[in-house]
Formats: sequence, structure tokens, C-alpha cells
Amino acid sequence: MPRKQRQESHIGSSISDQMFYKKNMALFTLPSELLAIITSLSDTETLKALRLTNHMLCASATKNLFSTASLFAEDISCEAFESIITHPQLKEYVHKIRLNTVEFISVRAPTYASKYSESQKRCSALRQINRDGRGGWFYPPQSLEYRETILEWLGTGLVSLKRPLKELGIQHQQNVTPLSEDLQQVLSTLSSLRLNVVHECDPACTEEELEKQEVREFYAHTLSLVWLKPTMGSLRKLSLYSDLYWGFYPKFSLEGVHFPNLQSLTLGNFSFFEDQQVDWILSHSSTLHELYLDDCTILFQVRLSNVEYYIDDCPVLISRMKWQTSKHRRGEDWYYHYPRRWNEYFASFETGLPYLCRFAIGHNEAWDSAYNELPFEKELDLRPALMCDRYMEFDSGTVPSQFLDPRRGGGKIGRIGHNVTTKTARVCRHY
Repeated sequence: MPRKQRQESHIGSSISDQMFYKKNMALFTLPSELLAIITSLSDTETLKALRLTNHMLCASATKNLFSTASLFAEDISCEAFESIITHPQLKEYVHKIRLNTVEFISVRAPTYASKYSESQKRCSALRQINRDGRGGWFYPPQSLEYRETILEWLGTGLVSLKRPLKELGIQHQQNVTPLSEDLQQVLSTLSSLRLNVVHECDPACTEEELEKQEVREFYAHTLSLVWLKPTMGSLRKLSLYSDLYWGFYPKFSLEGVHFPNLQSLTLGNFSFFEDQQVDWILSHSSTLHELYLDDCTILFQVRLSNVEYYIDDCPVLISRMKWQTSKHRRGEDWYYHYPRRWNEYFASFETGLPYLCRFAIGHNEAWDSAYNELPFEKELDLRPALMCDRYMEFDSGTVPSQFLDPRRGGGKIGRIGHNVTTKTARVCRHY
């Protein structure tokens, strides 16, 4: 290469290096608060790389990298977790702990419980706990006794925190909750509660899943009395999901439940059937800023067989129903018609929620997961859409599911994993 050309090449390279240096130096002139926000948007691998860049980025990346700690019931995880909570500096960064209560439970349960209890004492900055008891099962991966023990450990550990816990998320919570004074005390200080409820399924007789005593007891009493009412005084963010349609059958009532400070509400797989449910949402008009409706439906028609347990568990009184001849079967049944449509709901939200800043209705792709998981911490991933199953019927005499999608001419199972095609139904254009 000629000498002049080599000089030009060297000059060009120097200019490029200087521009790159100045451009990146500008990043380091930003306030530490902005750097913290920027690094908080990075994934784990990027945070690890940033720690090796320089002292300034290392400090910011380290705080974000260790803000969340995970604990699995296995040796290598317990050792890694202990190294964090015993470190004089890193333990101060831990604000959130993810507890996995599934793996190797028969072998690791005692050690796991010990590490978990120790974490409560050493992580002084802890404000959020997420527990994953993976579920949605054919055969429960853990026994009821084990799940109850884990929940008791959870309450005992959290109530002993130096600072009251502010955020609690439980993914795949079984629909059985033992009464615990410690857990009730923890719930009373929460500002955020995420609860994903799963139920034991019966693949040979799916229509009877709603009739299980545990399911009926959970929605009739446990959900409101044990989980919701203790949080009413402090809760600002509430997210409730179920792998079965809920809200109508079995009977569930929001009577006596109100959150005077509620700012964000997320409902997943919820079924609307009367105006009082919308009125309950509107009763939070002075505080509610965010509302997310994920795969929720309006039940525009209900048909109940004249069977005592169906009538007893139905939230609609017989006096509001009509006794008439069945269109598709011999004999007569009880019918209930609900005239409201989504466009009327939207109008109510527009006029009745003056502080609402973010509203979304649609379908979260997490429903379609191969692992049969309910959406968890994914409100912002909700894909706006008007799904075909936004209107449904409830027919107590139909198998394999009592919930019917009239547009598709067949039954729809209100449980993830049973019928994926209905969860990915085409989007409809009309309200």
C-alpha cells in the first residue's frame, strides 16, 4: 500500500476511534439514576458483560443483576443462593426472590426450607417474593401436605422480615389454602398481589372439574376471605388468573371486597354475567389507572338443569331466571339471559374511570405455552384483540365443557392445554 494511502487510512481510523470514544464517553456523563434505568432494561448476559466494562457501569449493572435471586431445591442452587445472601454488599441489592417449590422435592425440601428461612433474615432490602409451584396437572407433582407445608414456611419466613413485604406473586397456586395467621399478617401489608390459581384436571371427565369440592370451596370462600380481604387496606396492584373460567360458576362473589387504593387490576379467564361485576370495577374510579382483561368473556346465556347442586352453586337467583322448554333437548330447564355487550362495557369504562391511563383487552401469548403456563408478570405483553370467545354460553348439561363458544359451533374448554386452537382463535372485527 502506498505511503499516502496508509496515512489516510490511519487518519480515518483515528477519527473513527475518537468519534466512538466521544460517543461512548457521553454515556458516562449521564446521571447515575439514568444509567440505572438503562441497565435495568438489559438481559442477564448483557448485565454480566457490563460488569466487566468499567467501575461506573459495573456498579449499576451489579445492582440490577442481583436485584432478583432465584432458589431451586437442588444443591448447586442452594450454594449459589447462599453465596449471595452472605455477601456483605450483594445481599443489600436483593429486592426480589423467586422460589421454585417443585424440583426434587422429596430430597431437597429440608435444605430448601432452611435456605429460604435464612434469606428472610439476611436480605434486608427484600420487598418482593415470587413463588412458583408449577401446576396445571393430570397427577399433582406435589402432595397436598407438601404444598401446605411450603405455604406455612412462606408465611413464617415473611412475617419475620425486618421490613414488611410489599409484593407477593404466586404462580400455579393450588386451589387449597390452609388458614395461617402469619400469611394473613403478610397479606395485610402488601401493595401488590399476583395470584395464578390452578386446579386438578380430570382428562377422562373434564366437565366434572368444576364440580370438585376444592374448586367450589375456593371460589365460594377461600379466594375472598383468605386472599383478598386481608389486603384491602394496602393493595395497589392486583392480578388474578385461573386455568378454569371463573367468576360465574362455581359461585364467586365480590361482595364486601373493595380496595380503596387500587391502581392496577388484571383479570385472566374471568367471566362476566351481571352488571354488578362492572360496577365493582367502577367503584375504584378514584384510584384505578390500569385495567387489563386477558381472555375474559361475557356469558350472554346460561342454561341450568333442574338439579339442586347446579342451582345452589349458581350466583343468579332462580327468581331472575325463566323456566322454559329447551331448544336442543327434551324437557324444560332454567334460562338466564344477560343483554350487555362489550361495547357497553367500554363506554362504562370510558365515562366511569376518569383516571384510567392504560386499558387492554385481548389475548396473551403465554396462554399458548407448551408448558401449560398461565401468564405471569406479563400485563404489558397482552395483545389487543377481540377474540371469538369473548362471548360464551354456559350449559350445565354439555360435555366435555359447560362453556360453549357459539361462533365456533362447539364446546370450549376453559383450561389451558386442553384445546389450544380455541385460545388462538381468529380475531373478530365486531363488538
